[in-house]
Amino acid sequence: MAFFSMLYNWLYPSVVPNVPHYGRAVHSLPNPDEHELFEKASETFIKGNRIKGYDFFLSSLTHIGTSKHLTYTVFEDKITFELLQGCAIIRGTVTEEALIATAVIAKSSDLHVALKRRFLERNFQLTYARFCDNDGVLTLKLYLDNATITPHKIFFPLREIALNSDFEKEMIWGEFPEISLLENDHVHYLEHAKYTCLHTWMLTWIDQTKKSLQGLLSNDNTGMVSFSYLALLLQIDYLLIPRKKMAKDIAEKVGGYFTDDEKSTEDKNADLQTYLSKLETMNIEDFSSQIYRGEYTFSPFDQVMHEEIVSFIDESLLKVKWYKSNHSSYVIGAIYRYIALYILYNYGLHPTLRALMHLHVQVYASDFFVDMGEMPLYVPHKNQFDKGHIHNLIDSAIIPYQKRYKGLKNFSDLLNYTDLNNFSQSFYLQIKNLDFLES
Repeated sequence: MAFFSMLYNWLYPSVVPNVPHYGRAVHSLPNPDEHELFEKASETFIKGNRIKGYDFFLSSLTHIGTSKHLTYTVFEDKITFELLQGCAIIRGTVTEEALIATAVIAKSSDLHVALKRRFLERNFQLTYARFCDNDGVLTLKLYLDNATITPHKIFFPLREIALNSDFEKEMIWGEFPEISLLENDHVHYLEHAKYTCLHTWMLTWIDQTKKSLQGLLSNDNTGMVSFSYLALLLQIDYLLIPRKKMAKDIAEKVGGYFTDDEKSTEDKNADLQTYLSKLETMNIEDFSSQIYRGEYTFSPFDQVMHEEIVSFIDESLLKVKWYKSNHSSYVIGAIYRYIALYILYNYGLHPTLRALMHLHVQVYASDFFVDMGEMPLYVPHKNQFDKGHIHNLIDSAIIPYQKRYKGLKNFSDLLNYTDLNNFSQSFYLQIKNLDFLES
């Protein structure tokens, strides 16, 4: 039997899910038994076994793979754990009576009065955790009473302390570099050659966008300019994964564009152009200081229903249709790029959708991914797609989840490989038709 099992596995190898290592989402897969472990935790809490319930709950948070984002030790009467979220470390202890977790930020004596006031005000915005001075150290602290504990009552407080401690440390790191952060040595910096490579790509993309807009910078072309600038900023954010002030600035520029205020579209485009010019003059030292890699336990996004993604795609494709009707072919490619990048930037996605949106980014930024050591999905100068590779990547995004969503099918044979625009149109139509009904 062992021989036939080995032969079957050789002939029909299991499809490994594709996990994109780009963007601000978690760069690993959730525990495949996440829902079952969550339910076991709930049942165990009901039975009154709180330590075992926490054991099940923490197991549900543990991603598969080599990530060391969460480690914990179970004792007879308590659990101790360490959870990583970007540049923050959250340490906690669980007993029968309570969960206590803390994340240290910086020495209180290093903080300006305005910063101390900021953290006092932040306490009014938080639901579960609180900033406090703990023996001269600014600390974000969480206390949960276990009297009526449930998995939901643990998940959201832990997520709050993790996301906010990471956010505030990044804010201090970017805005006040003279302040030394505590417990910050676990983040991973890149080699100088990699920084040089990424910096060069950023400058290349900015230059390409500026050249593509020559002759279009007039009031009649504001929409084209908007899509080009937004797609560029979202691409920088997704592929280079900047942190600290650069991440904050990009978020403010993108968010500011969509703010319903009195600014005209022309003025908003001018703001985006000014910021891109600022990025263009950023030296390699400043650039590299704002890019690092870290482990993440919680996604900053809440997962949305597929209908919300479909609605956004429909709205965006209507704009494509309008520009086609008005013979403005240039902007169509920018809109197609923008759709995938904005979805990856703005929504919490099921792993299937995230991998598929990443595939579209790979097609349009093929030269970048070749430089990163990956096989090209599209060769621009030949207008040639690697259909086999695209088929396999769609398989890896869909097959691992077909047990739960039997309606998911590989749609690579339904794509139009005539050119980039036809590929994108057919791709998004297939994304709309994905069946996420649980069987």
